Amino acid sequence: MKPGRSNTKAKPATNAAPPSNRRSAPLLVLVTLAVVLALSACTGTALALSFTTTRGADAAAGFGGDTMVHHARALETIGVEPLASAAAVAQDHDHGSHSSGGRFVDRDLAAGLVHGAAQGAAVFLAGLAAFVALVWLPATRTAGREHDATEPFVRPLWVLLGLLAVAGAVELSLYAVEASGQPFSPELFRQALFETRVGNVWAARAGLGVLVAAAATWAARSGRSAPWWAAAGIGGVLLVTLTQVSHAAAEARPLPFLADWLHVGAASLWTGGLLGLTLALLGPMRVGSAQERKELRHRAAHRFSRVATVAVIALVATGTYAILLHVPNISALLTTPYGNALVAKLVLLIFLLAVGAANLVLQGRGPFERLVGLELALALGIFAATGLLTSLPPADTFSP
Repeated sequence: MKPGRSNTKAKPATNAAPPSNRRSAPLLVLVTLAVVLALSACTGTALALSFTTTRGADAAAGFGGDTMVHHARALETIGVEPLASAAAVAQDHDHGSHSSGGRFVDRDLAAGLVHGAAQGAAVFLAGLAAFVALVWLPATRTAGREHDATEPFVRPLWVLLGLLAVAGAVELSLYAVEASGQPFSPELFRQALFETRVGNVWAARAGLGVLVAAAATWAARSGRSAPWWAAAGIGGVLLVTLTQVSHAAAEARPLPFLADWLHVGAASLWTGGLLGLTLALLGPMRVGSAQERKELRHRAAHRFSRVATVAVIALVATGTYAILLHVPNISALLTTPYGNALVAKLVLLIFLLAVGAANLVLQGRGPFERLVGLELALALGIFAATGLLTSLPPADTFSP
């Protein structure tokens, strides 16, 4: 050792958050998201029970109307053939439609809330896996933290899988009751699950969700990045199951189907990325020195901004195509339930785009964390509107 030179190296200050805070913050976000989606499913279930108990009396009194006819036809189109014939009896009871309008609004609201919860869980599940593969791993690779930094994303994936299974089971039950006109029973659920295309699609969705979560768990434990890419790819296939029971599938043409899948995929990249970025900001990004955290946040925000920009372009293009496909004119946009739900979704989307544009400029600086949380909250609102939108007959099915 040379004289005058010390062999003691100064340790950089980490300024890291306490371990308890690092663990509790992402858990709080996860619990909040789970509560919102679960409340949507539970509210939808309560509303569903309120109208299924009076369904037989309504049919006897002559209630039904055009709304029921549209729902029966939509269910037949997407694959509930063994059950849909019973719902077709509503065509013989058109004269009572105005008397029970409020009850059918409750039914549509129930189906919309439950479908929004199921769709949100599936989209977040696929999008979170894609976020880790496309954004988080490249951002953390230079810091040598990619193995440890992916573990906080595994538990949320399993929670989302559980929400997907619960909300999907409730949604399938509602489809069975709606299509058959019968009160709910285990036998009716079994028939819907094994004897209809909707049930088969739901089972495939749940199975693909298990594969996504399992691949992510393997990736986190092995420290390899390839399983994360496998999880993202499986998530893309999972999103096909959402399109299989959408209005686009009823068109029976490849272009609407492809456009809808791209639309859902773009939404998954954006909103799943928002969830992943929120979890990262409240967890892994609080580990290390102040300079390391700053650089990691900047890299993650920069990469996510590029992914989100591509996703937004795809969303706008495919969403415009869907509007032109299902909304024939301005009057249909303003006077039909489908059009009203679409307007609500578009208003929320405008606010979400504005907040996203602010974050694009900030690139991880200033109030970036709070704005990401606001984006995530707006995304949840959009899922609720989308769930109602996809549960309603398209605007072009209503007679002028």
